[in-house]
Amino acid sequence: MQIYSLTISTRENTGRGVARRLRADGRIPASLYGQGNARSVSVSAVDFRNLNREIGGSAAVVELTDETGKTALSLVQDVQRDAVKNVINHIDFQEIERGHAFTTRVPVLLVGENDCIGVKDNGGVIDHKSLELEIRCRPSKLPEHIVANVAKLDVGEAIHISDLPEMEGVEFLGEPAQVLVSCQHPTIEAEPEEEETVAVAADEVPATKVSDDDDSSEGDEADKS
Repeated sequence: MQIYSLTISTRENTGRGVARRLRADGRIPASLYGQGNARSVSVSAVDFRNLNREIGGSAAVVELTDETGKTALSLVQDVQRDAVKNVINHIDFQEIERGHAFTTRVPVLLVGENDCIGVKDNGGVIDHKSLELEIRCRPSKLPEHIVANVAKLDVGEAIHISDLPEMEGVEFLGEPAQVLVSCQHPTIEAEPEEEETVAVAADEVPATKVSDDDDSSEGDEADKS
């Protein structure tokens, strides 16, 4: 398991004003949770962006090093983003201990989609139901992802947690019958029914009825003239 590195700086002050100034200086406010306490820190926005590119969406252990040289193994627990400005507002790191098991969630990676029997031969579609899987392991055994091979899946079949091959030092949590991915019949939407159009012949169109009141009013006008 590869361990990534990131430098952090301790934050003595907190608050919205401090956070705004940090972001203006190209740093991201962050918190490091673990060992019964929490530390307020910050990281370089450029360094964290580069780290994200290296990790590429996989599960990863990140070794944080502060200005005094003190280190801590951690997981990126949460990243809060500003949807409008497309910037990171805050990061939560969860500290983990070397040699001690911890619980986390890792991505489920599908392989063999182009060779899937149900898709190629029977017109099925892949339904990736569980994008992540909760596991328990030590830092040195953390997998980047869990692989689910769908090549042999036919329509109506699925891969459950119980179908996954064992991984040394990794415990799959959750119900064994939990579905990770399945191959389903494609959903066909019913075509809307065409509205029936009734043609009416010109000679069948009823004539506009003139009321007696209209006749009498015309007569009254004629009398007046």
